[in-house]
Amino acid sequence: MKIKATLLTIGDEILIGQIVDTNSAFIAKQLNKIGIQVEEILSVQDEMIHIIEAFQRGITKSNIIIVTGGLGPTKDDKTKAALCQFLNCELVREEKVIENIIQLFEARGYTKELNNLNQEQALIPEKSKFIQNKYGTAPCLWTDFEDKIIINLPGVPFEMKGLVLDDIIPRLKNKFEADVIVHRDILVTGISESDLAILLEDWENQLPDYIHLAYLPNRTSIDLRFTATGIDEVYLKESIQQEINKFKVIAGQYLISENSGKAQRVLGDILKQNNLTISTTESCTGGNIASLITSISGSSSYFNGSVVAYATNVKTSVLGVNADDIDKFTVVSEQVAEQMSKGVRTILNTDIAISTTGVAGPNKGEDGKDVGTAWVAVTNGEKTITRSYFYPYMDREDFIKTVSNNALNLAIQFIQKELS
Repeated sequence: MKIKATLLTIGDEILIGQIVDTNSAFIAKQLNKIGIQVEEILSVQDEMIHIIEAFQRGITKSNIIIVTGGLGPTKDDKTKAALCQFLNCELVREEKVIENIIQLFEARGYTKELNNLNQEQALIPEKSKFIQNKYGTAPCLWTDFEDKIIINLPGVPFEMKGLVLDDIIPRLKNKFEADVIVHRDILVTGISESDLAILLEDWENQLPDYIHLAYLPNRTSIDLRFTATGIDEVYLKESIQQEINKFKVIAGQYLISENSGKAQRVLGDILKQNNLTISTTESCTGGNIASLITSISGSSSYFNGSVVAYATNVKTSVLGVNADDIDKFTVVSEQVAEQMSKGVRTILNTDIAISTTGVAGPNKGEDGKDVGTAWVAVTNGEKTITRSYFYPYMDREDFIKTVSNNALNLAIQFIQKELS
């Protein structure tokens, strides 16, 4: 059975960009795990008319509306009043809310008496049920409306998360027999999103109707997400694998991982599985590639170290780059990138080495090379692969991140090809 949900966040602070709505992302992820599909996510002002309109919209589209925010005791918290108007009922005092607040205050060592605002939090719509919030003072509300459910949660993230995991998800699992939803991501690089879509068009058009494909482009790669919906989880997983096998026949040369993840994790897994070591030498990326590699736990088993060869004299004196080649080809060149990679591989005694040289900007390089130019090399000592990139439109930070990810992806492709 397909069960759909609408998520509604209430608060001016979201609409003016003061905070990011992380609540909806968390709730959507938890719902997806139990087969409930989020139909839409809405954010509205702390205004009665907008909240009521959102209730009306959500109730026509979904089986469940989950609302976060607006349950506090201050004047700008209008969710309960809007819910009353939508349900055509009155606010009534719920003593269990008061008991909950008193218990919470005592547990935290507060000895003061409840003020008027605390007392007002005990007012809830008479058609709603109170769910104890052991994380805060705002009540959690569960409302059965016709054949739909409206759930109101506090907007404070740690309160919301606790209630969702402890109460809401178990209740929804008992309430609905939802379809199984299975996701699987694969990671693709070396091709643009539009070119990939054209290449896959015939295959994509023949996908079973219970499998949906989504393109999720990043700076230097594309996540392809397969989503299958049905009643048999094993069958759905097998069906996705069959489609991935078909994909590999069509575009396997661009596939770098059948289980998507960050490039540094994919690279680390390949190195560990094949007992290989790696080192880096970086000029324009300034150590960012090494930072990405070492962000993965256990990377010390395959990453020996890095030389940040930012100055030209470090390239020549430490890495052994030929000074005449620098004069002839410039420091940002294929020849220099190749010699850098071979030099660091020898110095740090690794199986594989990565190098980068380029102009991150905002000023041109000393030799007049344009901002945004980069060369990347990957070597195993016997074979070396090089690639040039040009990103004149990027700022310095984006350039460094993009070249770093390109270098990781190039290393993955190089190793996979050598192992095949």
